[in-house]
Amino acid sequence: MRGHKGPVNCVDVTSDGSAVFSAGDDRTIKKWDAETGVELLSLVGHERDENGYGAVNSVQITLDGQVVCSGGADKTVRLWNGATGVPSQIMRGHDDKVYAVALNVDASLVYSGSDDSS
Repeated sequence: MRGHKGPVNCVDVTSDGSAVFSAGDDRTIKKWDAETGVELLSLVGHERDENGYGAVNSVQITLDGQVVCSGGADKTVRLWNGATGVPSQIMRGHDDKVYAVALNVDASLVYSGSDDSS
């Protein structure tokens, strides 16, 4: 699975093992066919920070792969449709880079960890 332009920071796999999602320094999240390694989607939306850095640091998906959650250097947490790659929500509130994200089972709660100590 090659396609990111730079380091890959995080990966997650659907519960059935059919798809892999990866988050990279190139500001993208990519969805891959786990068997063939073919890129299925590229989710683009995280922005560069004030220093020009724009990494997606973390990604987590729901068990069925329908909701993707990402955290980035742009201090945002984002939700995406895992089937289409369309962004559904942008959450702002951190004062520094987001390094960790987690979802509960039905994606009704989002948790995040940041360099701002929250």
